[in-house]
Amino acid sequence: MQFENEIKQTIECDTFADCKAKLYERYGNDYKIENKETKLKHVGLFGLRQKEVTVVTYTVPHKKVYDNSETYYKEEQKKQEEMQRLEANRQEILKQQKDVILTNTINQLSKQIDDMNQKLSTMGSDIKSTTSGTPESILKIEELLAENEFTLPYIRMITEKIRSTFSLDELEDFKRVERYVVDWIGESIEIAPERTVRPPRVIIIVGPTGVGKTTTIAKLASNSILDAKNKQAKKPEICIVTIDTMRVGALEQLAKFGEILNKNVLKAETSEDVTQIYEEYKEHVDYIFIDTSGYSPNDATHISEMKNILDVKMNPTIYLSVSASTKASDLHNIFRNYEPFDYSSVIVTKCDETKQFGNIISVLWERHKSISYITDGQRVPRNIKRADVIDILKNLTGFDVDRVHIEDKFGEK
Repeated sequence: MQFENEIKQTIECDTFADCKAKLYERYGNDYKIENKETKLKHVGLFGLRQKEVTVVTYTVPHKKVYDNSETYYKEEQKKQEEMQRLEANRQEILKQQKDVILTNTINQLSKQIDDMNQKLSTMGSDIKSTTSGTPESILKIEELLAENEFTLPYIRMITEKIRSTFSLDELEDFKRVERYVVDWIGESIEIAPERTVRPPRVIIIVGPTGVGKTTTIAKLASNSILDAKNKQAKKPEICIVTIDTMRVGALEQLAKFGEILNKNVLKAETSEDVTQIYEEYKEHVDYIFIDTSGYSPNDATHISEMKNILDVKMNPTIYLSVSASTKASDLHNIFRNYEPFDYSSVIVTKCDETKQFGNIISVLWERHKSISYITDGQRVPRNIKRADVIDILKNLTGFDVDRVHIEDKFGEK
């Protein structure tokens, strides 16, 4: 093989096979080996150790040197940047996991101390107030909050508000105290406002495995069409995408919903795939719904990989989906480790599987997050609705909720 205007170069690798592999990667078959030799190379911190390497001399056309080397180094630079982003995301999530472990340990110790104090304060006391002087009405409120699975920090917040609001004499009126507490619980719940953006509205749901993200995507997609029909508006054009490559049958499940809506479900495995789909459909659709893989909140590597796939400039609305029956300590872990996605609010699923929502209310309040939707079944497009303070308060266990009062206080003005 003879080249015109050929350029002679060298490459150094551990073996001759490695050299040939790198040459093929850069130039395909468009190169010619002129010579190969083995030599010893000084390596190590002070160059005291020797290592045998292979040096290959080769020639390629002058234009091929320019074109392929530039392309090769651009690709290498892109790979390095991608790896750096992935590692940065992974380190951020690992740091958050360490913070969660520390927080959980502190919470456990605090609970043990509180339990011990509670036992000490009630020993040998049969009167209305304990030896620590806690009025009976406060103790009863604390019992009700604990029964609804509110967290200790949340219960402390309510207790402090009671003490700062009522005198000892006023605490004798339990019904009045209870009414204030229900109001305070309602005021601590932040409902996410509807977000208005220019089409297409990109909606992404992230969250751990098993919380019903795929079904929720199908419900939101179906309801976007039903809402337009109810308002006698033009039927919206939608696009459904899945990047869930982990769960067996995920694409098939979403495809069945797509058939009902007469829409194909597109599959994306890389950020380039997502970008290509977005650029192709952004001028023709009103909504782009993206379903994602479910991972354990402790799986920092896969979570960071998924974040890289979704790192596309398309101004998305990202929801974190969690199950209503998840215990508070796990909710804290989930909220924290999905924080890199910068989710706008939370969708609470499987509300039909539990009667206590104190865990959800507490963690939303502690993490300063809002709630947008709740789901309470598998039926599509039913069993999903906008979150509502009144509905949440009506489900409090053991509280005598004044429905007329809360509807007047928290209803739409």
